[in-house]
Amino acid sequence: MKNNLVRTRYAPSPTGLFHIGGARTALFNYIFAKAYGGSFIVRIEDTDIERNVKDGINSQLKNLAWLKLFPDESLNNPGSYGPYIQSEKLSRYKELANKLLLEDKAYRCFCKSSDLQKQREESLNNGQTPKYSGKCRNLDVTEIQKRILDKKEFVTRLRCEDKDYIWTDLIKGIISIPSSALSDIVIFKSNGFPTYNFAVVVDDYDMRITHVLRGEEHISNTPYQIAIKEALELESDIQYGHLPIIIDTNGKKLSKRNLELKQFIEDYKTMGFPSRAIINYMCLLGWSPADNVEVFSLAQAIEAFDFNAISSSPSTFDFKKMEWISKNYFQAMGEIEYIDFVTPFVHIENSLFKKNHNFCLLMFKDQISYASELNTLVGDLFDIKKLTKKDVDAIVDEFGEHTVKTITDFRTNIKKIDDWNVDVIKYIISDFCKESLIKGKNFYTCVRSVVTTKTSGPELFKVIFLFGKESTLKHLKHFLDTAEVKKAKITNVSKAAK
Repeated sequence: MKNNLVRTRYAPSPTGLFHIGGARTALFNYIFAKAYGGSFIVRIEDTDIERNVKDGINSQLKNLAWLKLFPDESLNNPGSYGPYIQSEKLSRYKELANKLLLEDKAYRCFCKSSDLQKQREESLNNGQTPKYSGKCRNLDVTEIQKRILDKKEFVTRLRCEDKDYIWTDLIKGIISIPSSALSDIVIFKSNGFPTYNFAVVVDDYDMRITHVLRGEEHISNTPYQIAIKEALELESDIQYGHLPIIIDTNGKKLSKRNLELKQFIEDYKTMGFPSRAIINYMCLLGWSPADNVEVFSLAQAIEAFDFNAISSSPSTFDFKKMEWISKNYFQAMGEIEYIDFVTPFVHIENSLFKKNHNFCLLMFKDQISYASELNTLVGDLFDIKKLTKKDVDAIVDEFGEHTVKTITDFRTNIKKIDDWNVDVIKYIISDFCKESLIKGKNFYTCVRSVVTTKTSGPELFKVIFLFGKESTLKHLKHFLDTAEVKKAKITNVSKAAK
């Protein structure tokens, strides 16, 4: 059932690169909004000023655009519920925090950071959950005014009520957290900025957000946000849904410190993954269509989206699976689209490659998972080392007594080709393979080893066409000449033995 009132949001902090976890959150909010005819909003949560990085905002918006997750409202296309960046609405947060102070729903806390850290460490050492002691909870007005006049630094804390905080999570079901697990949370910092939990409640209300989908690491924030919403008496019926955590193939939660695993959208963009392949893969991090199809478009995902199909179990980030998904997209591309996409990522200085640019790239169309992979594949294709006597001996040993005759006859067939084109070469090779003393796959591997010095690669007839008649005959002759040396030595040793 479509509902035009659905409003979801993605609210990143500009504290670093666009992580796969954040991208998954943005994607699910986008899909959910579009599946129900609603709006997808992007706002920037930049009040953690110490951690903000240069160009952090631009990185988020640029990479969202690359993924083609275009917001209905954002900094770049504001609607009626802005500002869309928190640093532009500090007066709003301050006004509401002061309101809570006046109503005695919040209080000033003058405790030093060093003392709070010490209390935290003591609690952890005793196996207890760190909680604020409540030292400043009941300071009298005179004492508070005196400390303010003395210019003592303070934060503002919310008085958490003695009650259970219960909500029906869209993914996890009913969740209940007792007040004993909570502490009087800081809602305003001493630097004049709101905390995350306070600002996000105000923003979600001001922007008329109806559904909040986010990672399950935010479950611990939800009771605090409910408490803040109730204290502010904000009339909103936000529904929360907490997506499963993403783990690596070793079962550990993804960590940005794990530099061996590519986890940032910028990485995939630079490597030359199609953005729609990344979108496709991220959909599978916690959800899959009812028909279990694994390769599908964003439009198909929106059409098939169902909350009941979202798993509550951890989702494994498998880079090899992502490569497989992406390979399917390259295989499905038309030739012109493929050439246009991959060309900017390929940087090879080779005259034969430049002369046969499109042909070379198309040779690997069904093999690649990302465009920059072509630099290695095409580079290896032209990295032909001259066969040594040891190499030739190994080829003869592997393919047996018919190797020299097979290569001799094959060279004769290649010499007869007058019209050097792909179709003719393909026919000659296929026809000769039927008559060869070395059959099937072994035949192709044998010839490839001689011509390219490698045992695998693109289709043999394409490689031979690319190398050209003269070069191919040259490689075949070198092999035969070297093999004759071995044959002569064996003959001489045999004669000497007699």
